[in-house]
Amino acid sequence: MFEDLKWLIELQKIDNQIYQLTSEERNTENMIERMKHEIEELTLNRVKLIRKQRELSEDRETYSSDILDHKRILDQKQIDLDNDKKTKKEHIKREVKKLEKAVEVFDERVDELTQEVDRIKSEISEIDKNIVKTEKKIKTESRKKTEMGKSSLKELEKLEKKKQKIEKQIRTPFLNHYNRIMRIRNGIAITYVTEDGLCEGCKIHIPYQLQQKVKLQDDYNICEGCGRILVDIKLLNKK
Repeated sequence: MFEDLKWLIELQKIDNQIYQLTSEERNTENMIERMKHEIEELTLNRVKLIRKQRELSEDRETYSSDILDHKRILDQKQIDLDNDKKTKKEHIKREVKKLEKAVEVFDERVDELTQEVDRIKSEISEIDKNIVKTEKKIKTESRKKTEMGKSSLKELEKLEKKKQKIEKQIRTPFLNHYNRIMRIRNGIAITYVTEDGLCEGCKIHIPYQLQQKVKLQDDYNICEGCGRILVDIKLLNKK
């Protein structure tokens, strides 16, 4: 059993090296994904703003059309004032005041809509700039990621070959357990018991009897909390 533990520890060390070697590339990939997500959000917001701009422009056109209609009526009322008898003039004047007030309100609304449309145009323009800027960043980071991949490729190949040799030394049930824990525990399948009697991986308390078994280094011990393989810290510190 000790032989399996020894090789599993070596496997964990190799996996740690692979993780470190690919960490920068992985971080760059995460950054690229975040920027792509940012572009998606910007694009979605842009579509919403364009829709809003269209609606406001249509409202503005409606108000502008109403203003023209009211002004035509006002012109006609002015002609009526000049031609009609005195008895009708007061009535026409009241209508003229109402029309003038309506035109004033419509003008104010058109101004408000124009300002809002201009604000949205400016916001869309800013979004477009940010999208272009982010797309350039993505291209730059993608090139860096490619270069990192090329520079670390040979070292990765060496580590992978070494890993394959080590895996052949480990019996299948133990290797399967190791790989399963690696997947679900963020790449750490082997851990140790701290001086306080805790699993370094999940911080659960390890029973004293199990602690003693781990120190013997001759059995396959598993943390009941996280499922990681428990080994003596001295084994992990060996180079």
